[in-house]
Amino acid sequence: MKKLILGICIAQLFLSSHVDAAGISVDAGLTPPEDRWILRTQMRFMQRKDHMNQKMKMYHYPVILAYGLRSNTTLMIRQALVQQKMTMALSEFSDWGFGDLFILGKYKLYRRNTESYTFGMSATLGLEFPTGNDPFTSSTWDATGGFYTSYRRGAWALDANVAYVWNGLMRKHNDTRDPGDELSFDWAIAHQISMGDHARAALAPVLELSYKNYASDDAHGSDVPNTGESIFFLAPGLKCTLSSIILEGLLWVPLWQDQIGTQMEREVGFLIGTRYMF
Repeated sequence: MKKLILGICIAQLFLSSHVDAAGISVDAGLTPPEDRWILRTQMRFMQRKDHMNQKMKMYHYPVILAYGLRSNTTLMIRQALVQQKMTMALSEFSDWGFGDLFILGKYKLYRRNTESYTFGMSATLGLEFPTGNDPFTSSTWDATGGFYTSYRRGAWALDANVAYVWNGLMRKHNDTRDPGDELSFDWAIAHQISMGDHARAALAPVLELSYKNYASDDAHGSDVPNTGESIFFLAPGLKCTLSSIILEGLLWVPLWQDQIGTQMEREVGFLIGTRYMF
């Protein structure tokens, strides 16, 4: 009887919204059940500014589709529409275009389910193809390797993700410039508050911490001036679950940043989006 009760508890844990990633900004946390899909749509706003009041605003509209190929394997594909606005002196320039296509696979390495908590570890491997429009493509094939962990205990959820991007594995054109690699650490904690008698709706305050390091670009064996940076973000957010739909929002606040050379600094940005499982 105890085994039956434990099995029912674990099944309820996996069927509830607790299986959702604690964080909002990292797509590696998407984990649909086998033969199910998750569709995520977002609008991400980022901006930069320098002491001469030059500004750059970026609007990303990514669409992410994740599929549960097996109970331990998830496949994802991401395509984004990008808009960039530049303000220099009294002039403003704007560009629209598609970003590069990105494919990611996630494989479950370890999972432990108990009556009181659930802990899991997964490895991720992705590839970005230079399919985007200028100036929103890197013109290179880029690979991403990562490690994702999750912990669930009651209404609390914690995630951690580390990822490394090898930029410039292959070039689309005969360009001698090699984009710098990227390293990121992301942590997230969320607390789910059930609403209603049947717990089909819930609110979850979220807090994310992120560290990003972008190495300088390389050309002919030397660093390209005014490229490369490190940033540490604090990001409070909120998720609202309504049955199989999740509404999510996040505010990025740069607490510390270090640009190499003369570059515009990061300003406060935000994210709003939806998730739907079918």
